[in-house]
Amino acid sequence: MKISIIAGLGASVLWLAGCASAPQPRVKYVDAGAQGKFGGTGIESQDIGAAAQNAAQSIINLPEIARATTPPIVLITPVVNRSAAPVDTDLYTTKLRGILMSSGGGKVRFLARDAGAAVSTAEQQMRDAGQVRAGGAKRDAHTYDYILTAEVRGISAAAREGRSEYFLVAFKLINVDDLLLWEDQYEVKKEGRDAVIYR
Repeated sequence: MKISIIAGLGASVLWLAGCASAPQPRVKYVDAGAQGKFGGTGIESQDIGAAAQNAAQSIINLPEIARATTPPIVLITPVVNRSAAPVDTDLYTTKLRGILMSSGGGKVRFLARDAGAAVSTAEQQMRDAGQVRAGGAKRDAHTYDYILTAEVRGISAAAREGRSEYFLVAFKLINVDDLLLWEDQYEVKKEGRDAVIYR
């Protein structure tokens, strides 16, 4: 009886020791909207999320969108990065589109086409030829009512004590007559000793 008790205790001790020495995971999940532990002075995920969220709410409240009897179709064009920061700027419009699609109440629809300059030119040629019209089409093809784009600009300053980065993100909504219908700006400024590498 004593031998079995001792053996059982020994097994328990070994099991606990094994648990204590089990390797801990080197990677953990964190909130994408929160400031990261290894953040620097560049553009972070929380900056992109906050900018897209603000812009999405502003678009939904726009009278031309909120009061439209038929949800307008939006064409997204590539984001222009005029800052010195290396950032995948299309993250802004991708995040914005996702928010509007999932939480916009069907107020906006998006044209799922490559949105380069050549595509925009082709769209205008199709309009001029009467092949497509805003909000619908004669040949079961759709075209856009608005163009959505964004531009990132920045100012960088560096000294021995650290560095400072200022970013301005401007979202723009343009109608078919090239009229700037709406613009929403998001800005962020960071200071610190930046040793983080952004890719």
